[in-house]
Amino acid sequence: MRTDTGDQLVELKTQPQLRDWQDFQLSGMPHLISAMHLCQAVHALAETGLLAELRAGLRREDVDALSGFDIELVRGLLRYLVVRGVVDDLPDGYRLSRRGELLTTEVSLARLGVYAGAYGTVTARMGDLLTGKARYDVDVHRDGGALGRHCATLFSVFHSDTIRTATRERGIRTLLDAGCGGGQLLIDACRRDGQLTGIGLDNSAEAIAVAEKLAREHGVADRIQFFVADAFAPETWPEVCRTADAMCIVSALHEHFRHGEAAVAELLRSYARSLPDLTMLLVGEPELLYEDRENHDDFLLIHVLTGQGLPRDRNAWLPVFAQAGLPCRHIYLRPGAGPRLCFYDLDPTSPRE
Repeated sequence: MRTDTGDQLVELKTQPQLRDWQDFQLSGMPHLISAMHLCQAVHALAETGLLAELRAGLRREDVDALSGFDIELVRGLLRYLVVRGVVDDLPDGYRLSRRGELLTTEVSLARLGVYAGAYGTVTARMGDLLTGKARYDVDVHRDGGALGRHCATLFSVFHSDTIRTATRERGIRTLLDAGCGGGQLLIDACRRDGQLTGIGLDNSAEAIAVAEKLAREHGVADRIQFFVADAFAPETWPEVCRTADAMCIVSALHEHFRHGEAAVAELLRSYARSLPDLTMLLVGEPELLYEDRENHDDFLLIHVLTGQGLPRDRNAWLPVFAQAGLPCRHIYLRPGAGPRLCFYDLDPTSPRE
């Protein structure tokens, strides 16, 4: 065979070589590699501000004027994203394709941000964690600020209405959120109710900084106080927490199962004892489904790697509430959400009677 320039082209094929290549293709590994890099590229778009430029329409002549970017790398990345069908290469410049728009919705970026941003440093050290060369929360840390920011987005989209339903007509004056992350639960609640005040606690200073910033942006900073504090140590909480008549703890309590069910039950009782005005204790907990869909498997992996204690299903929670002496009045479910959460409306007055 000869090329257009007259050079002789020799194509070498052997059955063993073709079999190895076919095996690789059939394994699905090419798709995994491509998916990994596309996730990183989309995450970089959002984190660097290049996404905003593409949403507005990036003219060719404006690429050279981008401030704070390596222009050659930007051009190369745009070419890659065109190949991947995320960006359209148009006569007047670059715009997000329809696929690109869907990959960069508020929910899509928040879900990606949890795994690639907040837990990316954890999964990158998986080998060291498995072999004991590194320990989570000693040598390896998740990004608490990123986790708080992205969970705030997801909570606002999927779960704020559940809180509104659970607290409706309960006459709540001060809502305490233990393990508040980015503070979205309290921010949404205070925006809905102009008389409500809030207290948010989280052990991540970065998450608290995110929460305070969001509260200022939404105009409710004068009604919400945020503190760096341990959600599992109510005896160390600021004195103002004792004024709360309702408390939420969302996606945190399952971590305490590492100490056993009795420890979880005792912690629940300590909440009721520590907050004398408490009339409502709302426990929001993720449902962990051992399934290869909707990122349930990814959710499992990050809990395994961080040693947080695995979330329990509904049937496993109810005996713990009974052991704590806290009757469960309602269970609120929200299918079709990420993450899936069950909210247990507990009566905290029983341990004080």
